[in-house]
Amino acid sequence: MTILEDNFMNFMVILGFVIIHMASRFFLLQKVNVEYMMSFAAGVGVSYAIIHLLPQLAYSQAVLIDEFSWESGIYYTHAIYAIVLLGLVVSYVMYKLDERNFSIVEKKDLTSAENAYFWSDISFYAVYNIMIGYLVIVNTFSEHFYILTYFFAFGLHFLMNDWSLSHHHGEMYSRRGRYVLSASILAGASFSLFVELPYYLVVSIEAFITGAMLMNIIKFELPDGNQGSIKSFLIGTVCSSILFIFV
Repeated sequence: MTILEDNFMNFMVILGFVIIHMASRFFLLQKVNVEYMMSFAAGVGVSYAIIHLLPQLAYSQAVLIDEFSWESGIYYTHAIYAIVLLGLVVSYVMYKLDERNFSIVEKKDLTSAENAYFWSDISFYAVYNIMIGYLVIVNTFSEHFYILTYFFAFGLHFLMNDWSLSHHHGEMYSRRGRYVLSASILAGASFSLFVELPYYLVVSIEAFITGAMLMNIIKFELPDGNQGSIKSFLIGTVCSSILFIFV
């Protein structure tokens, strides 16, 4: 059995993510309230991160302990959690630097500021996508139901990111951004076919992605003030929590 046959469902997930990036604007139906959708997606994202990704960190920490033969100390107890924190902090710092740089350059040249802001945003998400594309292929999903829930959670997350990027960057995202993000997912998947990273690096990348995902959910997707829908958020949280617990 070839690697393509072994990972057929994984490649289907990659294809699904590419379709989401390429066609995200067509999923934005006029009859659907965007705030409701984003609140629902935030509930799914929070549930996935807390019910699945965070408990997975205990296993990832054990992988690091075995790899580096730690017997005690701060690395023995906190190494993987520090990587999660790093992912969250890097995401937040990149966001704040984008804001600050945009406000500085905007005073001199608005067009240059918009271009710099766009490419900074897209570059970060492209790296993010490369890591996820790699992880999708190297992970072994024992059940089709599990991989469908993975696609559901990250697919909604990508969709919300795309809508946010489209809102901030307009036509630049439609003309260039969606192609860059689609290509980056494919690049990560292709990279996994030729390069096999040590397993401790794989779980470290997953931990970094967990932190970055939490930052995106907290900053961009959770209902804020009078915006968003608490009802949709709760529906997304409760329903997906039950689903992920049974997974």
